[in-house]
Amino acid sequence: MTEETIEAAGGLNAKVAEVRAMCDAKGFSAEHSRIWEMLALIHTEISEATDAYKKGLPLEAVGEELTDAIIRIFHLLSALDLDADALFDAKMAKNWGRPYKYNTARGG
Repeated sequence: MTEETIEAAGGLNAKVAEVRAMCDAKGFSAEHSRIWEMLALIHTEISEATDAYKKGLPLEAVGEELTDAIIRIFHLLSALDLDADALFDAKMAKNWGRPYKYNTARGG
């Protein structure tokens, strides 16, 4: 998929394809043997966002780390050959159908 095709397509699947193209071009493998590592790297980015927030860094720094997590998630979705748009839409429909605060006992 070319950059022009990716941009024209829109949606999460287009972003997943864009991330995959960038990762492939930069030498980051999407081999199934790396799935565990890719999951750990997502966790690392979330931890970096938490640390940036805790240290009082500008919110843009927190947002950059969260964006890194999104990029890593999109790369993993591409490696698993999953339909991000369908997954997102199904999960949001499920969440909209849940009760207020999802019946949690302690905040959320």
